[in-house]
Amino acid sequence: MRSSSTKQVAENNRGLNGRFFTLRSRLYNALALGLRNEEGGRRWSCTDVETQRHVVRTIDAFLECISSDMSLHPLVKDSVADIVPALGTTLLQKNEAVMKLASKVFVKLVNVIPYSVTESLLSDIVHPLSSSLSSCHVPVVTLCATALNAILSCLSSKKDRDVWKVLEETETISYIIQQIQCGGSKPPEFFVETISLLSNILQRWPSSRFCVWNNNGLMEVLSSLSLEPMLSVRAAVLQLYSAIALCRNGAKKLLEIGNAPLQMMMESMDDVNHNYLQLAGFTLAESFVVSEEGRLKMIESYVEPLAKSVISGLSNWSMHTGKLMKEQMSLIKGACCVCKIVCWPGKHHNYFWKLGIESVLLKLLLDDFHIKQISEHFSSLDEVEALARDGLSANFLPAIKPHVWDILGGLATHCAEDFTAQMVKSELYLKILITCVCLGFAASLRSARQRCPNVENELASRAVLLMIYSPSKYISSQTKSTLLGILKPLAKEDIKYLLNTLNATSSGITGTMSDNLQAIHLISLACYSGLPQYRRYVMKNQGVYILLSLIQTLSRNHVHEERMLRMNTSFHYCGHNMKMCCYEFEDDWVGDEMFLVFGLLGLAELVHHSGSLKDHVWSKSTEGQLISQVREICVNSFASGPKWYCVYLLSYFGIYGFPSKLGNTIGNALSGDESTNLTLVLANQEHVNVHGIILSVRCPSLLPSEGYTSRRKEIRLSAHVNHQALLKLLEYVYSGHLTATDDLVKRLKTLAKHCNLQPLLQTLCRNRPKWRTPFPTFDLTSALGPNGFCFSDIVLEAKGNAFENWKCESCALSQPHLHAHKAILCASSDHMRALLCSGMQESQSETIKIDLGWNALVRLVNWLYSGKLVPKPKYGCLWNNLDEQGKLEQVIPYVELYCLSDSWLLEDLHKECSKVIVNCLDSVNMAVKLIQIGADCCQWDLVELAAKFTAPSYHHLRNSGKLLELDEQLVDIVRAASVARLSQ
Repeated sequence: MRSSSTKQVAENNRGLNGRFFTLRSRLYNALALGLRNEEGGRRWSCTDVETQRHVVRTIDAFLECISSDMSLHPLVKDSVADIVPALGTTLLQKNEAVMKLASKVFVKLVNVIPYSVTESLLSDIVHPLSSSLSSCHVPVVTLCATALNAILSCLSSKKDRDVWKVLEETETISYIIQQIQCGGSKPPEFFVETISLLSNILQRWPSSRFCVWNNNGLMEVLSSLSLEPMLSVRAAVLQLYSAIALCRNGAKKLLEIGNAPLQMMMESMDDVNHNYLQLAGFTLAESFVVSEEGRLKMIESYVEPLAKSVISGLSNWSMHTGKLMKEQMSLIKGACCVCKIVCWPGKHHNYFWKLGIESVLLKLLLDDFHIKQISEHFSSLDEVEALARDGLSANFLPAIKPHVWDILGGLATHCAEDFTAQMVKSELYLKILITCVCLGFAASLRSARQRCPNVENELASRAVLLMIYSPSKYISSQTKSTLLGILKPLAKEDIKYLLNTLNATSSGITGTMSDNLQAIHLISLACYSGLPQYRRYVMKNQGVYILLSLIQTLSRNHVHEERMLRMNTSFHYCGHNMKMCCYEFEDDWVGDEMFLVFGLLGLAELVHHSGSLKDHVWSKSTEGQLISQVREICVNSFASGPKWYCVYLLSYFGIYGFPSKLGNTIGNALSGDESTNLTLVLANQEHVNVHGIILSVRCPSLLPSEGYTSRRKEIRLSAHVNHQALLKLLEYVYSGHLTATDDLVKRLKTLAKHCNLQPLLQTLCRNRPKWRTPFPTFDLTSALGPNGFCFSDIVLEAKGNAFENWKCESCALSQPHLHAHKAILCASSDHMRALLCSGMQESQSETIKIDLGWNALVRLVNWLYSGKLVPKPKYGCLWNNLDEQGKLEQVIPYVELYCLSDSWLLEDLHKECSKVIVNCLDSVNMAVKLIQIGADCCQWDLVELAAKFTAPSYHHLRNSGKLLELDEQLVDIVRAASVARLSQ
């Protein structure tokens, strides 16, 4: 009988055969030939070519015998740990004869051995492979790139930093770029692997993108490779373009170099191509959809072929043995992501409807069995609902369902008002699709009550919300009637639950609630508020008070911060995370204030339909509270959505237009005659003095078509213009908003229409906001251009010497300056008002010297004319690739403005400059310089800010002598900041 230890050994070696042990024995005999005793232990080192070749072949034979069942065995793990040093050292010897063999075995190693086994050895594997990319031997470079691609395809996030460190040390990206640029007549496999490796690196490590898209030589080579007949090469180029487009600056570069990338993308998305090429095209299109520039370019240049390719990608697939092949699922998801371009306004929606998008989406929701049951002779909504309910219960393609809801919501919200059933290929398919999403909404309500919602529930709810409030009366009425039938049994119970939950949320009674759950609650109440049969019930159960209270809580808790990204971020789009960089937070209409939008939408709907109930719905104090709260949100919100619904709400209380901080400031100019240069004369000889520059920007239709002269000019208006209506219109022109009684609104509509003030006309007509419509900003900066020169009555001159190539387009002055307008300057700044209207020497001068450099002066004037601190400093990869001096030059204008805004009492500008400085402060050397600058300007807040940044490095700075340039008082401030930090 065998001993227990013998049994244990046999058990441990189960699955291994005799050949394995033979080859493993040969392996270790070969490895022993290169083992050397060195300080710190034994190390593999061998320079003999024949020995190296023998060892590599032995490793190759050993790996050849390992099956998937054997790959996780402890003996295999131990062997791999011994193989990697020998294989890596051999590859680094740079012997052509052995390098090709070693790199081929490395490819086999990473393909045969599971990642879990090699994970701890990644640095030792990646280093020799990435170092060998500098080789002049094409097969070696190709094989090393192949091995690295295999590694990166399964690299875990916890090893990201280690692998990136190795890639940086070995200058991997530079060598890949060199290899591609010197490609010449190299085989297609070489370009496929090297370009794929470069795109994999760019996708995973955003900081690597700048040196790729900023390399004009490489971009030219890629353009030429895009014409290659080999489809695999073109697919690799598309993948690299997609990775470049994850950087907004890279995306802009691709769009600026002409139509070649977009043309190549469109050709690849055609369904005549292989799936992998189609998917590469969709991946690039998906990257472009994320940015406004990319969307507009695709819609402008390729709207029809884009719609055809997307429809084809969503419909040209088939099931095999009841399952969808992996590459087909990837293709459908890619097409869904690109199809979400319908979530933005544009001319492309009609093309999708013409191509039968409703049928395509329905076939992604229901399987063939249920699709075949669809009959054009369904006699009732009950039959449609039964089919939809049964089809959804089959849970066909569950991963695609959230995308369908998103696309359907986008299509509905951007329909034209005259959209009808005749504009679709199949009205029945559309009705079933609407029924499906309404059932999804009902399911989301049930999940919310059980407190287990998911993203799909939220997207279904949002799609129904957008369909209820669709501009198309057909879609809106169809959705309402369908939803009404589905919700009726539990509707009042649902409403009570929603109101009680939201009331508890606004009171802080409930605990932490997930974003999905809170969104579903608000969306659901907004949907019920859109159903006439239940709106009154919502009102009678204190719906207005509860929503108002919740909106106050949401706006109070929301922090309005500058949306500028300096750090890489993971951008969630289309169900997966993309590592975007250099993307500022686009005004995506909803943004971080999603809950505010849904709350305001529901409240607006209740107010819109309150009618005769208004006196019973709220008191005068509640009305005043609502107006005050909504005004504040409108002025301070970042996203367009909350602003638009605030404007919509205010119109029901006689306030029309778009309140803003700058508008409130400029509006004060209307009450005085200072700097007025035009007189508007009515038919009854009543007149109003106005400022030509403000009218030229805000309402040019009131100005005469002939040129302007410097003397005061009278403009006679039509006899149809009412004096009171004109004053109200001017109130809007100067401040961005107006208050008017109902009897004046009709006159104002006519006047606004003739003056082409479409945004004002929309608010006067109380039109419901259209989803993703940009919010009109109060911006007078166009007055600084050529059209505003004729109204200019003051020159602002910067300090310092004239720039070598500086030239004014309007005059011959050589000193950097701006042609400005006293009316705007005086209204925007009390300091400028005192300076220009004091009666002292400055007020008589045609030129005012401002104690700012040119770049700071431009930003100051832009602030006074728009309330925005533009242009912003470079950010993202552009910032990261500046040297310290370049970064300091970017920051200095904001430091100058920080100091000036303090003395001029421009509090908001002071805060904005402070934010920019904090965002840009990324080195102790810059901080030390800012400490000195702050002290010289007596800006001790700036000194404290920079001192806190240097606090962690105080001892190093002191020992290195870098603090010697500061006097003892400033050094003490840094020391105190360091002590305070340590004490905390």
